[in-house]
Amino acid sequence: MKIWGWVLLVFGSLSFFGALIGGKASPMGGMFFAALGAYLIHHANQKKEENRKKKDWENMD
Repeated sequence: MKIWGWVLLVFGSLSFFGALIGGKASPMGGMFFAALGAYLIHHANQKKEENRKKKDWENMD
């Protein structure tokens, strides 16, 4: 999920700036995919931290 997040973030950012520079297309599509990519990265990091805390809690003996 983290890899797809980075891919979407990069392509969304490139699309956003390409639409701004070109001036003919709306930059909303690129903004959406960049935001979706950022969310996927955040969610993957959050799950990793949650699993680390769970493992620490289980090994607290």
